[in-house]
Amino acid sequence: MAVEDELKKDHSDMQAVVDSKQKIIEAQEKRIASLDGANSRLMAALTQLKERYAVTSQRNGLSPSNTSSLQITENGEFRNSSNC
Repeated sequence: MAVEDELKKDHSDMQAVVDSKQKIIEAQEKRIASLDGANSRLMAALTQLKERYAVTSQRNGLSPSNTSSLQITENGEFRNSSNC
């Protein structure tokens, strides 16, 4: 019986650890979803800014070839097309 009680206690302890880690995972999933949403909004805003800049440049007589284009690298950094 003592061994059985010890096994039940160990199982209970392990279940508590698993539950705790599951809560952490769920919190991280929520955070990732939040960051994905923020990233989408930022990308949309960046696209709007680029479009407005292009329209403004054309109105001011600048040709699109004279303007540098803002690009985002795979790791999320910004760079001008003139730096390529």
